[in-house]
Amino acid sequence: MADTYTHKDLAVLCGVSETTIKSYRRKFPGFIPVLTRGKPIRFRPEAGEVCLKIRDCFAKGLSVNETHKILKEHFKEEPSARQRRASAPASAAPAPTGTTAGVSEEYLERFFTTAGQMMQGMAGLATAQAKAEQRLRRVESALEKLLEVEAENRALFARFLDRPAPQGSAAQAAEPAPEFEPASEFAPEPEPRPEPRLRARRIVNVRGPEGDVASYALEQEAEAEPEDFPEGEHPSDAFLTTPIVIRNEHGEFLGVPGRLPLAGFIAILVRGADGTSVRWTRRDDAWIFTMTAPDNETHDLYFVSTTTPRGNLVVLLERLDVNNLRTSPQFLQEFFRQVKDKA
Repeated sequence: MADTYTHKDLAVLCGVSETTIKSYRRKFPGFIPVLTRGKPIRFRPEAGEVCLKIRDCFAKGLSVNETHKILKEHFKEEPSARQRRASAPASAAPAPTGTTAGVSEEYLERFFTTAGQMMQGMAGLATAQAKAEQRLRRVESALEKLLEVEAENRALFARFLDRPAPQGSAAQAAEPAPEFEPASEFAPEPEPRPEPRLRARRIVNVRGPEGDVASYALEQEAEAEPEDFPEGEHPSDAFLTTPIVIRNEHGEFLGVPGRLPLAGFIAILVRGADGTSVRWTRRDDAWIFTMTAPDNETHDLYFVSTTTPRGNLVVLLERLDVNNLRTSPQFLQEFFRQVKDKA
């Protein structure tokens, strides 16, 4: 039956889907008469022209009622369908439903194109989120390493600041002083004992802002050779009584509450450091305070005189070397903080 059409034939003829052809039948049943109701359903030859006209009307944006009027002008409507249409309530076929069901193929293509672009955007967003998670994991790993380094620095500070006295010195301090009896003329001469190491004591008086006076005693072990600690190799009293500060990573000056002078800062350092030799040396504009532990571990603190933006004269702790190696600014700030906490 070459002169009849099926749903598929009409869809190919109009360039639309079979679902669209079925929607044409529901909207305009009187213009698309059925020839046979077997499977597949077949339509009369004039059904092809009717479907083409319906497609063109919907492509122009016409409503179902407007399209029905045009079909009545060009084609014959079956009476039974016309009667059913007249008896149906006005609300049975709302315009929005007809307009939605009569969407053109071009509109559907644009819809699927837009949907595909949205899916691609979602895939790109998922990829970006995965990369962000990878970067976050790297940052977390770096923070963990930083915390480990900070813990090591704190352990080093604790070992330096809270160094116990050598066992030999503690044992000597615990022993009572021996009592010497007068030696008879026949008693053998005792072996000469090594002379105790002398300490150079320097008393510094610091006058506070309210008139109170504080004294600090700076003791230094005398070196074996005089040339290692030349006479007069000390900062002036004015330098020692100047408040001490440090500079943070923003370039700001940070001091100690109560304007702790340099002499007080040095007194905190040497407090309880038995067996540790200290000395002052001058290099260019800096005074270097060197502490040498019994195990030959050295700490060199560099102090320079400077002026704050407000015009206050201060002593800046600008550098710390441990075993002749310069430490980082973060290490220096943590060192200063721990000494300040002991003030």
